[in-house]
Amino acid sequence: MADFDIERMLEVEASAVQKDAEVERIMACFKLDPYDILELDMNCVEKDIKMAYRRKSLMIHPDKVKHPKAQDAFDLLKKAEMDLMDPGKRSFLNSIIEEAKYEVKKAQPLNIAPTDPFFTSPVYKSLVKQKTKDLLIEAELRKRKLIKKEMEAEGAEARKQDEVISERKRKQEAQKVWEDSRDDRVQGWRNFQAGKTAGGKIKRKKPSTFRPPRAVAEESAVPYNKRPTTSSATEGF
Repeated sequence: MADFDIERMLEVEASAVQKDAEVERIMACFKLDPYDILELDMNCVEKDIKMAYRRKSLMIHPDKVKHPKAQDAFDLLKKAEMDLMDPGKRSFLNSIIEEAKYEVKKAQPLNIAPTDPFFTSPVYKSLVKQKTKDLLIEAELRKRKLIKKEMEAEGAEARKQDEVISERKRKQEAQKVWEDSRDDRVQGWRNFQAGKTAGGKIKRKKPSTFRPPRAVAEESAVPYNKRPTTSSATEGF
């Protein structure tokens, strides 16, 4: 095998390793920080955003990379580019970063000067990055809580509307039953009218007269035989 072919093969292999490494890097990034995903700082311009996205998207495109997470990394890359191109989202993100810088500076000793090398050191940048992450998480949780509250309110309103519709339907069904029974009510009224007398009074049955049974004369009581006294009872012995 010629030296040229060997070098070409090593170059292709190295390129594949770099692509996989870039996929892994993007997947390890904090998903709410598009600057981190595109490896840009907050002072970048629109041209920088487009160039960074184009370079990285060509590098990790799912059609050219066999990494199983290539599609996920590509989607994150696209979302990061869209977020930074959105003026409102970028302004919010920049405000979070500024707040993170302020919090980190406030935590430092009072005698440290703004021009101190600490504020350009990797330690400072790492602290700001971590604080930015914490603030973004808090903002995301507040956002989700608000969305949940709005959805619950919408659900309550939907249930209320369903109850109104159900009540209206119930009344309509009751009205239909009333209308369907109209003929029966009319016929019942006619029967009632037919049962009246010519004078307009309702025929009524004469109440039966209660006649108590005739009293039967009691039989004369049997004469009471007086019990003999002791003296009369012993007579004859």
